[in-house]
Amino acid sequence: MATTNASPRSYAKTLTPIESDPAVFSDLMHSLGISSRLSFTDIWSVEDIAQLEFVTRPVLALILVLPTKDEDYAVPPGSAESSFDFDDGLLWIPQTIHNACGLYAILHATCNSNMREFVAPKSFLDELISQPPALRSVMLEQSSQLETTYQEAALRGSTAAPALDEEVDLHYVCFIKSRTGAVYEMDGDAAGPIETGVQLNEGDDLLEASVLKCVRKRIQKAGAEGSFSLLALAKAVL
Repeated sequence: MATTNASPRSYAKTLTPIESDPAVFSDLMHSLGISSRLSFTDIWSVEDIAQLEFVTRPVLALILVLPTKDEDYAVPPGSAESSFDFDDGLLWIPQTIHNACGLYAILHATCNSNMREFVAPKSFLDELISQPPALRSVMLEQSSQLETTYQEAALRGSTAAPALDEEVDLHYVCFIKSRTGAVYEMDGDAAGPIETGVQLNEGDDLLEASVLKCVRKRIQKAGAEGSFSLLALAKAVL
């Protein structure tokens, strides 16, 4: 994450921030090529177990929305400039589009874990995943299809979208389970996947107590106990 000796981050372009609305996130995800069998839903508490009983399991990814500070947008020393693939199936993409952290959270949620069965052949996501790691950021930056699809989603929220040049004080990060069961925090503004130290068994998902404890620690670290949002990716309720 950002450090005191980091330099300001530069971006290739700027887009309108997307609202943390599960319907908006789901529509954008489907437009990019993920099956309508999956959708995002709100998680209202990481403390009240009773409320979590209503969440469809298994949960395949979590997207956490946190308040941020200016220094959080700085470049950590040693930051990568291109996407990486890792031995345990992790795919990580650095954020090169300003205000699009919601998009990168969706990408990290849908391009990782055992998600290939939900990716439509020849879709945008299918093409992105098949690109060499060094070319994924270029594809994201240059795709007019993506920009149009994303901007439509950004304007679809229940609140008025901020101006394109307006700085926002919220940031999205994603938690995923790798093929080996390790839980990672995926943040395009970091230097790569962040190990959480949580190891899940084969049948466990991202609503296990160990993962929720990790999420609570992340919320506390950001001082966001009363100002966070959390989305879960799971099978859609028909």
